Amino acid sequence: MLSTLKDALVTPLAMTTLLFFGALLLAEAAVRVIRVPRIAALVLAGMLIGWLRNDNPAAALMPLPSVLLEALSMVLLFEVGQRVPLGWIRRNPWLLAASVGETALTFGAIFAVLAYGFAIPTIECAFIGVICMGASPIVVMSVSKELRSRGQVSERALLFSTLSSVYAVLAMQILITAYLAASQVQLSDALQPLIQLLGSFLLGVIAAGALRLYAFTTRASGPVLTIGIICCCVLLYAYALPLGLSPLLSALFFGLVVRGTDRTHGLLSHQTSETGVVISLAYFIVLGASLAWLDSWMVAAMAAAVVAARALAKVAANALLAVPSALSPLKGAMVGVALTPLSSLAVLTAGLATQPGLKHAAEIGAAVVLITAILGPVLTEVALRWAGEPTTRREP
Repeated sequence: MLSTLKDALVTPLAMTTLLFFGALLLAEAAVRVIRVPRIAALVLAGMLIGWLRNDNPAAALMPLPSVLLEALSMVLLFEVGQRVPLGWIRRNPWLLAASVGETALTFGAIFAVLAYGFAIPTIECAFIGVICMGASPIVVMSVSKELRSRGQVSERALLFSTLSSVYAVLAMQILITAYLAASQVQLSDALQPLIQLLGSFLLGVIAAGALRLYAFTTRASGPVLTIGIICCCVLLYAYALPLGLSPLLSALFFGLVVRGTDRTHGLLSHQTSETGVVISLAYFIVLGASLAWLDSWMVAAMAAAVVAARALAKVAANALLAVPSALSPLKGAMVGVALTPLSSLAVLTAGLATQPGLKHAAEIGAAVVLITAILGPVLTEVALRWAGEPTTRREP
């Protein structure tokens, strides 16, 4: 009788709902009681779910497919693409130079620490450096939205994080192509990463065209336009995988193309605030639950060294390159601090664990993701508050 009742009550749907509800409760309690930044609290609560799924048979009933994290990331990356002011680069070309410079210096710092500090093989240093040189536009955007930040630091942090993610993905695809070619893999397989990159861009362009046609023919606005955008994102996901393309890259290119081609700002006026908040909450909880726990002190030490070198490089580079791009060195340093969150885009598109001889590099990269997932949102919020850009106060 008791076992039958347990089977009726402990179901995958019930456990998923209870764990998400408990994670939200713990996260909000941490925000209000000990004033932890909300995003960091959500990630920590998600990590607790991940720990319970490993140690508790009932919690293990909660399904956690990687497709869920990718689907949530797609919608957020589309919003990131919409918010990036690409026209700003045309008016101030030094922004592009500063973005390339800080990303390159970050790669060099990470490479040097691993190669000379831990004697990691050169090819692994290169892969880890590429993975870790990009910042997370999703975290920067989410923190800025929560604080309602307005100003140079928040805008540059979003622009630089998006550009560095694109650099990281492009460099990763080229690096994997070269690695597979050197491993005497068939030419068609070696060129697959570059084909994926170009195909994802083309798919994003097609989605942007479809959205513009939908908006033109229906004159949609508000919720009707939002539904059209969500349908385009779902179709991107439905078609990208069978074609061997990246849904995440397609969504980012989708948003960037919409932003760059929407002269009248008709497609940018849709109201997705409530939807975006719900998706953001779910994304950070699922992200935390998906993170792999550290099981090696040596890997933890290397990851900590990478995080420190990465943060110092970004702060130094942005402070040095601030003046030519019309910003004070102090605010430039704040931009570098705000770029602490690590972009998971290169990690999700690389698939290092499946590449021969790169499992150790994948472990170090995953450890860096774990550390920055906790510290990154905190430091981004600190940087924006120090810059005096939030327009809303933390709730008591």
